[in-house]
Amino acid sequence: MDLQVRDVRDSCEQLITVTPGCKADVLAASYYESGLHCGEAVVRAVNEVAGTPMPPEVFRMASGFCEGISGSRCTCGAMAGGVMAMGLVGGRTGSEQPWEPIWEATATLRSRFAQDQGTTLCDQISETHGGMDHPMRWAHCTELVGRTARWVVEIAEENHWL
Repeated sequence: MDLQVRDVRDSCEQLITVTPGCKADVLAASYYESGLHCGEAVVRAVNEVAGTPMPPEVFRMASGFCEGISGSRCTCGAMAGGVMAMGLVGGRTGSEQPWEPIWEATATLRSRFAQDQGTTLCDQISETHGGMDHPMRWAHCTELVGRTARWVVEIAEENHWL
């Protein structure tokens, strides 16, 4: 009996593999639930999955993107955080480097996000889930923040940046 249980446990451990994308998803959602804004949560999670190349102060750059750029309900903060996080892992550090790889990766992220949500605008996303103050919107955005971080990591892996 003990041998069978151990064999099953070993098999299950082999099947349960946490990918970097899944880790980013869970981290970003938990950071959002703990009070970080959507963009801050995405950047922090991707930074952590990337091995923390940037100090925590870097998340400050994402602080103004809550509720679609300081409450204006424009570009979704998770999307904006995704663009910043993509730059963190694959952006240029000088003008002599090609711009096309990060441009294409960011376009892929935007396309994935828009296809998933039907828009990249915070207002339209929140309104389809009861409005900014509705609990359904909060739950949806928690999941969306996680998915966005996962997409960033997946695209970065496809480009061999992670």
